[in-house]
Amino acid sequence: MTDREPTFGEIMGALRRPAVYLNVPVHACVLIPVTCLIAYLGIRVDRKLGWTPFVEMPWNVLLFALLFPLGIFIVWYTYGYLAIKGEGSPATHLGGTRQLVTTGPFALCRHPSIIGKFLGVTALGLLVGSPTFMFVIIPLLTAYSLLTARFMQERLCVKLWGDAYRAYRKSTPLVVPHPWRRKHRG
Repeated sequence: MTDREPTFGEIMGALRRPAVYLNVPVHACVLIPVTCLIAYLGIRVDRKLGWTPFVEMPWNVLLFALLFPLGIFIVWYTYGYLAIKGEGSPATHLGGTRQLVTTGPFALCRHPSIIGKFLGVTALGLLVGSPTFMFVIIPLLTAYSLLTARFMQERLCVKLWGDAYRAYRKSTPLVVPHPWRRKHRG
């Protein structure tokens, strides 16, 4: 692993690396359509219950236009950083990284991409205005994501990097960043 921090351009350009762009079909063809389908089902449940959208036009569109791109940016930046500094794929199903990464966004929290995904899903919830999607489905999706990260991904990280990962896990929050704390250096 290089000690040099990658530039913003290098991180954003990491999408051209197979280790990163192979994640795009999973997000674009599976996660986003499935999330949209779930949002649609949430709207159907709302109608059955007589619930109306809780965010009206144009606020729902404005909030979506702000939060969705921010979520995509955070995921893209995190994946690019991880691919460069970790020398591999940000996805364990595509081989994962060869190096433990504890700098950059990973100095703030162990799973920064979850923040981006949460913002994207919340943006969709605000756009459709579904109370069911926003206050039932999103908490369930978030809980699933956090549990998967903590008990599946991190188990693999402990196997790969042992005590170094345990020390990182002890000093770095799971998702909610503590930017005022001294950053962990790996």
